[in-house]
Amino acid sequence: MLIPLLSVAALLCAIVLSMWSRLNVGLLALAFAYGLGVFGAQMSIRQVMAGFPVPLFLTVLSLTLLFGHAQQNGTLGRVAGYAVQLARGRPGLLPPIFFLLALSLGTVGAGNIGAVAMLAPVAMAVAHEAGIPSFLMALLVACGGNAASLSPLAPTGVIASDLMGRIGLFGYGWSNYAQCLLAHTTVAMAGYLLFGGGKLLFTEPTPQQRERLDELLLSQQKPLQTKHAVTLFLLFAVLLTVSIAKIEIGAVALAAAVLLSVLRVSDEEQVLRELPWGTILMVCGMTCLMGILERTGGIDLFTWLIEKLSTQRRAPFVIGFCTGLLSAYSSSSGVVLPAFLPILPKLIQKLGGGDLVALANSVNVGAHLVDVSPLSTLGALCLANAQGDDGKLYRQLLAWGLSMAVVGALYCQLVFGVLRLGSH
Repeated sequence: MLIPLLSVAALLCAIVLSMWSRLNVGLLALAFAYGLGVFGAQMSIRQVMAGFPVPLFLTVLSLTLLFGHAQQNGTLGRVAGYAVQLARGRPGLLPPIFFLLALSLGTVGAGNIGAVAMLAPVAMAVAHEAGIPSFLMALLVACGGNAASLSPLAPTGVIASDLMGRIGLFGYGWSNYAQCLLAHTTVAMAGYLLFGGGKLLFTEPTPQQRERLDELLLSQQKPLQTKHAVTLFLLFAVLLTVSIAKIEIGAVALAAAVLLSVLRVSDEEQVLRELPWGTILMVCGMTCLMGILERTGGIDLFTWLIEKLSTQRRAPFVIGFCTGLLSAYSSSSGVVLPAFLPILPKLIQKLGGGDLVALANSVNVGAHLVDVSPLSTLGALCLANAQGDDGKLYRQLLAWGLSMAVVGALYCQLVFGVLRLGSH
């Protein structure tokens, strides 16, 4: 009984430290996995490291490398610059347009963080010049990025699909994306109407605002260069190859990234420096630690703790709330998904039944609805680029993010528990 207790304690320690420490929890999780496996469960080093998700590591690395090239050389920024011209003279349309831009860029592979990182500077500047509340723009941009977070072409979507495959749920990549898209679009549109978006649609900008806005938007509309055309061609080639030939996306993305390096269309050294190594390490480390919990019986004990809070009927609510609350202070893809998705089959067993797909959807959606908080990367990016009262925006984003733990739980209970959308 001691080893299962120690393994659960190690997991909880990793989760707590991820919430209130700058330590890379992936490194800590790997250290715990090594110590528990070798000294606790008498496993060999080879057996411990067998739990390291090499295919997942390579796929996420390949995708982030490819879109790192596209971001570094300005290709995606050029695309965004042309797109924002659609709303010239109509400030009320700008937040929804940035929502769609973040959604589109995130869907094709940039991911939620990559999309928001590219769009937040111009989006928050546009909001200031057009008289759009900073909170309203930040909400729509961050929700747009999060709506695309589980795209099978994006890093977090690859992580979620891999973890679900480990519990027997194969082929749910696009279904995961659809559920996340529905949830974030729903809350984004509700927030847009609740915080003055409808009024903005019928508000004309002053001549001074229109002039400043036109100048800002025009500055974003720069001509495409050869390097941008080559990058766009390869991105479309990757999408078509994966869609038609059904080749594993990691292999295709890696080939395209290497070709971009050979063609020298971007600064390869900078691309490598800016890769999200910390997130990749967190995911792999936590996955390895969860493998040790499975072997030592710790996962049964962790499942028992969650079971005490839940029943068959209210399981989506409990899962949505727990994942949302933890995700408000820690990484959704690096900590929450690797910790919760593997326990679901045994949780259902202990509850005497349940829908595995519904609970997996509750984990995925619940963990991401809170990510507009300024404590998350997306909220922090919007806050860092805001112009005006940062303190007010911080409070607004924090209140919204934390409220999404409750809203997300209710949403999961209604959509996955009552309506049973996306279930078996």
